[in-house]
Amino acid sequence: MVQPVQITVLVKQLDPNAENSPTFKSTYLTCVAVMNLFYYTSFFFVTATSLDRFLAVRLHLRYQELVTHKCVVAAVISIWFFGALLSLTGVLLRAREDRYVVYVTVEMSCLITAALLYYNIYLAVRRHTKQIHTLQIQREATNSEMANAARLRKSAIGTFYEYLVFLLCYLPQNDIYFATFIYEWSTALNVLLHYSLTVAFLNSSLNPLIYCWNMTDIRHAVIDILQKILPSQN
Repeated sequence: MVQPVQITVLVKQLDPNAENSPTFKSTYLTCVAVMNLFYYTSFFFVTATSLDRFLAVRLHLRYQELVTHKCVVAAVISIWFFGALLSLTGVLLRAREDRYVVYVTVEMSCLITAALLYYNIYLAVRRHTKQIHTLQIQREATNSEMANAARLRKSAIGTFYEYLVFLLCYLPQNDIYFATFIYEWSTALNVLLHYSLTVAFLNSSLNPLIYCWNMTDIRHAVIDILQKILPSQN
């Protein structure tokens, strides 16, 4: 959704008098608003996913009791609400430096929180693995306990892959944008920034592939949806 708007802005910039055009200004502000909205919500959702997997591994049997459908719906609505609020703030802040400060603050807070959560997930999974190994030796472990632990471990690894791909897609754009504040704005940096933005936009297309590759339930659900949408062939 963001890439077409970005392309529209780039095409309009080819006009030498674009900055004086009201149409260009409205298109540019729309691009900033939409870009910020999906940027912020992406960071929030990556953090929320890592928190969800942390609770699943940490709470274990109590997870279904505390993480209910209503809680998930409320969390999703809250993420979109705060994302829209921060996006509006980014539009109102005219200075590029101010927008960058807000963006970096949200970005670093979310990425550091997610990293800490995944580190704790790693420690919890390692502890569970040792416990299951001990129970196996004592012949007290059931097949259901082993299967559930394996499922949680695989799910946590899947979301961790999503986190790594997210870092690879978003950090180059942030580094190049930061370089524009240290060095003078140049044509080379401008070109690199646009390429890095495209890589960041690509992340949304990569996430479904990661989920389908690593999570069996989501893969089966996607296959069922595609079978209903696509006409069956004899």
